[in-house]
Amino acid sequence: MIYPTNQLPGRKVIMTDGAEYLWFSGTDYLGMGHHQAYKEFLKQGFSRYGTHFGSSRNNSLRLEIYEETETLFAGYAGAPASLLVSSGMWAGQLVLKEIESIAGNSTADLAKERIRYHYAPGSHPAIWGNNFCSNNLAWQQWASRTIQEIRENPDHIHIVCSDAVGSPWVAKHDFSLFSDLPRSQNIWFVVDDSHGIGVTGDNGKGIYSPLDKLQQNSIVVASLNKGMGIPAGVILAAQDILDRLRQSPWFAGASPSVPAYIYAFRELLLANAYQECYEKMITNIRYFADALTSSGLFVGIADYAVMCSRNISLFDYLLTNGIFASCFSYPLPTDEPVTRLAISALHEKEDLDRLAEVCIHFES
Repeated sequence: MIYPTNQLPGRKVIMTDGAEYLWFSGTDYLGMGHHQAYKEFLKQGFSRYGTHFGSSRNNSLRLEIYEETETLFAGYAGAPASLLVSSGMWAGQLVLKEIESIAGNSTADLAKERIRYHYAPGSHPAIWGNNFCSNNLAWQQWASRTIQEIRENPDHIHIVCSDAVGSPWVAKHDFSLFSDLPRSQNIWFVVDDSHGIGVTGDNGKGIYSPLDKLQQNSIVVASLNKGMGIPAGVILAAQDILDRLRQSPWFAGASPSVPAYIYAFRELLLANAYQECYEKMITNIRYFADALTSSGLFVGIADYAVMCSRNISLFDYLLTNGIFASCFSYPLPTDEPVTRLAISALHEKEDLDRLAEVCIHFES
């Protein structure tokens, strides 16, 4: 069933028919959709840069705001460099279109029989590439099998593709399992951190630094439109890798993200706004965890904004009690529907108390 609205949800959402609900859905984890300073920075950006940039970023004329923000964000995320593109989906697909030429050291390396892809269960379509094949293994079981296959095939190029955090079913992925792989092998990790950047890792810095400690070749892609509220995507990697991607026709031929948003992104980073929102979000998550006396209802991760439930009756029960969660099949229409709740930096204690009260009553 569809519930239409003409308003952007914040703490609450008002439907077209006037019904009002507490909003515990979506992916605006840091509450940037209603961040006042963000709105002001965006006004400044539109005043300075107009509504869009109708040009390739590889054109003779360059808007410096892109490179300035890329340098700033790379420092924020603990990565050597970053590259901004129009969306998280395109960030992943751009990397997958070029990964074989990046990873191959010679023409012989690029022979199809010498390249092995290892797709983690539940990987987002953004990182579906050549020879994609889904599987229903538990992530840790898949990781163990992948490690074995890599060890048994030392002369191959291995491209390991995984989400940083399980989605829509929330799960923590322990990449340290790969830490003992030999550095001498040609192994590449392509990790989608769309549901982690801004909200997981050291003060919300995401997966790049922990992944880089594996001492393998690491490329992180992400949508910035979730936790960080910027309609754009980003690629985090070594500078030489991003230089290769920048020369790709897939980069040159794609429209860039709107420069006004990139200006606002830069200003938010400089103002340390994301850190403030992260701390508020974490406080809310921990407050709700303390208020919810039972843990049997949800699947989740400590200090993570999203919780899921396999109880198909929960969504309707929450809705009846004035709370809007989400429940739909994703990413395929044939997938099992997921009842999903998200706690954001916008929520107040009374919202969290009400959510806990309703969930406790549902279980009793």
